[in-house]
Amino acid sequence: MDDVAAGAHGRVGVAGEVLRDIARGGISGVLAGIVVGGPGGRLIMRLAAILHPDAVGALTENGNRIGDITIGGTLALVLFGLISCALAGVIWVIVSPWIPGSAQVRAVLTAGTAIATGTPLLIIGGNPDFVILAYDPRVVAMLVALVGLIGLSIALLDSWLDRRLPHAVIGRNRPAVLYATVALAGAVLVLPVVLLVFLTSDEYRLPLRAGYGLLVVGLCTATWWGLRMRGRGHAPRGLVAMARGALLVAVVLGVLTTAPHISRALGVPS
Repeated sequence: MDDVAAGAHGRVGVAGEVLRDIARGGISGVLAGIVVGGPGGRLIMRLAAILHPDAVGALTENGNRIGDITIGGTLALVLFGLISCALAGVIWVIVSPWIPGSAQVRAVLTAGTAIATGTPLLIIGGNPDFVILAYDPRVVAMLVALVGLIGLSIALLDSWLDRRLPHAVIGRNRPAVLYATVALAGAVLVLPVVLLVFLTSDEYRLPLRAGYGLLVVGLCTATWWGLRMRGRGHAPRGLVAMARGALLVAVVLGVLTTAPHISRALGVPS
């Protein structure tokens, strides 16, 4: 009986650590939205107005006036930043087990992955705002940089939180309950949106979507979580190879998806 109880306690502890990993990624996404996404979007809009004084007063596609700093407009940008970064946080949870290297190397690799797969969320080639801004490459570059900075910040915040969040050990129920709540909220509220965006949205339309590669990565990650709960200490080499291969495919497909959007935003016919 003692061995059975010890095994049960061990599984509960590992499950708590898996939930901690999931919750940590989601919290990192929300924090990145507060610190980087919303303020970064507001800063870019302000710089765009400075670079194009002739466009000041023109209405953007979402109904805001270029150059105006209003509470409503700022809240809308902050909300968009939070939502976008929450989606990015879910993607980070899916891909983070398979990105190698130190915290700094992982952050740089994540920034590149974010640019490849996440840019169409922010730069939609057919958006008329780029016409108003004269297809300015500086504005496009700032938007691409913001996407990369969000990915970078999520990876760094995740590493920072990993050193500070309490572990879900037996006898400490509060952390485990918190992590389970955050993980459940992400699975119910955010994950369906991620699947909808990457698997069905027009912005990611290709014969083979980047979302398919991310879906395979997600299945590999779920498999790894299950193996961890069964006591496995290291992911099988075959699983690692499959996950990283699928992630590489997703990045390549993401680049192929992103390139036409950037071209159109620069006024180059695609």
